[in-house]
Amino acid sequence: MGKALRSIGLALVFLSVPVAAKDNPKIPREVLDANAGVSLKIPRKSRVLIRSVSVIVDGVADPSLQAFAEPLIRSVLSSAGFSVVASAKEVMREASEREWERASPEIHKGSLPPPGTILRENVEVTVTVHLVRSSKQMAAVLGELARQRINIGGFLIRKKQTGAIVFAQFVDNVTQTGTAQLVTFATNKDESFALTGTPFGALLLTRDEQRKRDLNALRAAVGLLQALLVKKLEDREPIRGSVLGKVEGVTTTFVAINIGAFVGVEKGALFAVHPVRVVGGERVALPPVAKIRALVVNDTNSVCDILEGSLDHINEGDEVREIRPVTNSR
Repeated sequence: MGKALRSIGLALVFLSVPVAAKDNPKIPREVLDANAGVSLKIPRKSRVLIRSVSVIVDGVADPSLQAFAEPLIRSVLSSAGFSVVASAKEVMREASEREWERASPEIHKGSLPPPGTILRENVEVTVTVHLVRSSKQMAAVLGELARQRINIGGFLIRKKQTGAIVFAQFVDNVTQTGTAQLVTFATNKDESFALTGTPFGALLLTRDEQRKRDLNALRAAVGLLQALLVKKLEDREPIRGSVLGKVEGVTTTFVAINIGAFVGVEKGALFAVHPVRVVGGERVALPPVAKIRALVVNDTNSVCDILEGSLDHINEGDEVREIRPVTNSR
């Protein structure tokens, strides 16, 4: 037992090694079907908080596998383009340290970050992994999921295989409502999506064949989650003409808007400015009066110049809607 624990501890030290999936594997049809109706309404560069990661084996949480899975999930989210933020506990610790450092006469104040610079999450994600080691366990897990109105099919497990079902639940942090739930499944024999770069040697020293199957299934299913996330982000329908933000300031030369890189704004992006007026007691967006272009894009706002129209017709609080170029397919 002592050797096994030492082996696990040694392996976790090396989990900081970057992980990556193999190049351009094809996502299995049954996984695409299971996620066909899911629209990932999350822009790239969103700040994501990993609320929890759980690995369940035969109805019981496995802490050692959870510790193995957590850095893999963090790496997958980062590779997909998200910014993984610190937990609330970590932020509280950092805030307390900064407060003490600002009060201490021994700390050089110029080396401290200014107040109000810690950005919190836009999205929370909860990941649950069910490891199944037999068709009986698979049936039990699928039955429990069906009772929760989660119906998936096409996932098969053969004798002496281990399967991993990964659920990733994304929640909008502002409204605390679910935005999407993705599900993937892989067995220990699925190598196309298996994350590489994570040394397993220390764990393999235990010569535990079942544990090896568990780990291989887990890294394959999590690697498949990475591929699915990338696909969903690429497939995300552009919001054509939707209200993306508002004018927050107008100078003699530029227009400042309240959206930036965190919601996908890029340098050169074009926006139509719609005046907002009160009509019949309701705020109404009128037809556009100007076209503006993002010149400087910060995390939460952008500075734009004007391409069409007049600055005199733009006011603080006017709505801005993204203008996407029309592409002709041949």
